[in-house]
Amino acid sequence: MVRNVTVIPASQTREKRDAETKKIRVAAYCRVSTEHEEQIGSFQNQVKYYTELIENKKDWECAGIFADEGISGTRVKKRTGFQAMIKACQDGKVDRVITKSISRFARNTADCLRYSRELKNLGIGIFFEKEQIDTMAASGELLFTILSSLAQEESRNISENTAWGIRSRFKQGKCLLNTEHFMGYDKDENGKLIINKEQAEVVKRIYKEFLEGWSLQEIRNHLMDDEIPGASDKVAWVGRTIKGMLQNEKYKGDLLMQKSYTVDFLNKIRADNEGTLDQYYVKNAHEAIISEEDWEAVQLELKRRDEFREQHGIQRGCTCKGTAFGGRVFCGKCGTRFIRRHWLGNKYPFWSCAADGCEMENVREEDLRQAFVITWNTLVTNRSECMKKWERMKKSENALERVRGKQMIELTAEGPLEFEIPELTRMVLEEIIVRDKKTFTVKLLDGTEQNISL
Repeated sequence: MVRNVTVIPASQTREKRDAETKKIRVAAYCRVSTEHEEQIGSFQNQVKYYTELIENKKDWECAGIFADEGISGTRVKKRTGFQAMIKACQDGKVDRVITKSISRFARNTADCLRYSRELKNLGIGIFFEKEQIDTMAASGELLFTILSSLAQEESRNISENTAWGIRSRFKQGKCLLNTEHFMGYDKDENGKLIINKEQAEVVKRIYKEFLEGWSLQEIRNHLMDDEIPGASDKVAWVGRTIKGMLQNEKYKGDLLMQKSYTVDFLNKIRADNEGTLDQYYVKNAHEAIISEEDWEAVQLELKRRDEFREQHGIQRGCTCKGTAFGGRVFCGKCGTRFIRRHWLGNKYPFWSCAADGCEMENVREEDLRQAFVITWNTLVTNRSECMKKWERMKKSENALERVRGKQMIELTAEGPLEFEIPELTRMVLEEIIVRDKKTFTVKLLDGTEQNISL
C-alpha cells in the first residue's frame, strides 16, 4: 500500500488576530555606576529614552522601567531594580526585556548566563541594543556568552585600574577614609583629617576608662547608659567597635594604609592584609586625639589582658556588676577562677571555686575587700620606699609601666582607705589567690605581692 502524505498549510489567522489584539509587554532595565555619564548613558536619560521608545511602538506595552543608580554591575543581589525586574518576569508580567548593553545588564558572566537562560526558559527574550543580540535568536546564546565574558574582563580591568590609583595615593601618603563611620574626625575641603571636638571627647573617655581597668563590655555599658551617640549619630555600641577604636593608630596622629584589600573583584570579598600587599605607614599624618604614650600603653594592656585570660582560661567579658573582683579571684588549690554567688535569702555575696569537686572553702566578699584594703594601706604606709620603684617605672621604655608608675604615685598620695572602692580596685588589682577562707595572696599591677591572713 502506498502511503499518501498530505501537507496542511500553516494558518496565520489566529496569530495575526492575537498580534492585533495583544501587545507585547516590554520591560526596560537601566543601570549606571556613577552620576557623570552623559547622554543615553546617564540614569535620567536612560529612563526617559526607554519610556519614549516603548510608548512609540504600537505593538508594545510598557511592563515597567526598572533601574539601579550608582550600583556596581558585578553584584546582582544588591541591585533592587534588577531583582524587581526578574520577579516581574517570573510572575508572568513581562514578555520581553530590553537594555542598553551586556555591561549594563551585568558584568559577571555567570549572572549574565544564569538570568538570560532563566528568562529564555520562561519564553522571555532579552535584547541588547549595543550588541544587537536577541537571546531568543539561534545565534544569540553563543554571541551572548562571548560578549558577557568580555564585559566581565572589562570590569576586571576597571577594578585593577581603580586599585592601582588607590595604591598610588597611598604611596603619596594621601588618606582614603570615609569619616561618616569614623569616630573623632571629619575631613576638610582638601580631604585632610580634622578633629571633631565633640566626638574626640568620647574617644578620650574610652581610652581613659580602659586604662582605668574597665572591660570593653563595661565601657560599652557606660556609653549606652549615658546615651552617647557613635559615629553614625546612633546610640549603638558593641565591644568589638570599642576594641577597634583602641587599636586604631589614627587616634595618635599616624596613618596605616592598605590594612585590607579586595580578594575578588566580582564578589567584593575583602581580607586583612597580612603581608600579601605593601602597606604604607605615615607618622604625624594629622592632629592626634590620644597621646602616643597612652596609645602604646593601651596596646600593651590589650595584650596583657589577652594573655591573662588565656593563662587562666577566662572567657571575654567575665566581669561582675557592682564589684571589681570578677575574673580576678582564683583558687590556690586547683587554679580555677572563683565566681560570685548569693545565699538564698541572704543579701551578702560570697565567692566559690568554679571547679567541680574542688575542696576549697567559700569566701565572703567582705573578706576579699578587707584583704585588698590591708594590702593598699600597707603600700600607703610604705609609700616613701615604694616611690623608688614607681619613679623607675615612670622612666621605663615600656609605655604601660610608665602609666602604671604615674597612677600609683597619684593614687597612693590620696592616703589610706577606710573601705574598698571598686574603681580603685579595678585600676590596680591584678589578681587575688585564695589559699583558704581567711588567707589570700594579693597581687597588684605594679608588681606588688602581699600575703594576707585575716
